[in-house]
Amino acid sequence: MALVQLHNYPWLAESFDKLSLLYQQQRLAHALLLSGPEGMGKFELAQLLSALLLCKNPQAGQHCGQCKSCLLLAAGNHPDLLMLQPEGTSLGVDEIRRLTDFTQGRAQQHGHKVIVVRHTERMTEAAANALLKTLEEPPAGCFLLLCTAQAQRLKPTILSRCQRWAIAPLAPQALADHLAAQHSGPIADFIVSFSGGAPLKAMALLQSDQYATLDTLLQQLLTLLVQRQPLQPMLKTLEGRTDLTLILSYLLHKFSLEQRLGAPQLQTMQQSLIRFCRDEQQILGQNKSLAISAILSEWQQLLAPARAQPGRR
Repeated sequence: MALVQLHNYPWLAESFDKLSLLYQQQRLAHALLLSGPEGMGKFELAQLLSALLLCKNPQAGQHCGQCKSCLLLAAGNHPDLLMLQPEGTSLGVDEIRRLTDFTQGRAQQHGHKVIVVRHTERMTEAAANALLKTLEEPPAGCFLLLCTAQAQRLKPTILSRCQRWAIAPLAPQALADHLAAQHSGPIADFIVSFSGGAPLKAMALLQSDQYATLDTLLQQLLTLLVQRQPLQPMLKTLEGRTDLTLILSYLLHKFSLEQRLGAPQLQTMQQSLIRFCRDEQQILGQNKSLAISAILSEWQQLLAPARAQPGRR
């Protein structure tokens, strides 16, 4: 992997500095769980920490970039680093067996061994059980850096054996300032809310060809819900999107700010969104279309009183 530079990810500096200090004090756990929303830079933080753990001559709590270990890392062929990620939609037991085999024996560069696992929440039952065995008896000199956007999907026994490190979303103004410093063009207002405080997600959206399409879609949905227009024309489009929960979360945030919903209506909408997010991965085919229609219809009904009252807009 290329050497990641901390200055490119300023919101990670505080987390990295604290982890670096723990390492210098020999208090860094051998199994770390880096959690947070997609687009927060969990993998990048794992890369920064990997470089530090493997460096032969760390300086000021960071990798030096010049030693043999850093050069091997920059070339993408460090023998004491293993990167694992799901094959398809799940992380299987074969990948975890690779992890176990990798931990055996001494490091080739006579330092640490580091394993980075992406999307840890996608482990199968067998994979989770295999990983648990390694966590129960961590090999000396090995560090496991587990990355996840859904820590709640992991077994409690795995969570209890990791030093947990959560990366919180940026506050709206902090994210807006970061985007303004990184992006020379105009930035639509919806980007900050839609990205949920995740800088990498926001930048990816700004640089994609879906930027204008998404802006239009959100405006259409807002109109559809507030004016109680027929849902059917939008269902096919929504059914095919992979960011549907983000879209619904953005709409709820928008309504909570602009529609000035009463607490009961807002709470009901939040509960229906939680149920939808929980069940989305198991809803397929026509059932998914029905589920989308159900939540949007419910929201239309809840928004009706707010729309009808004078002064609400």
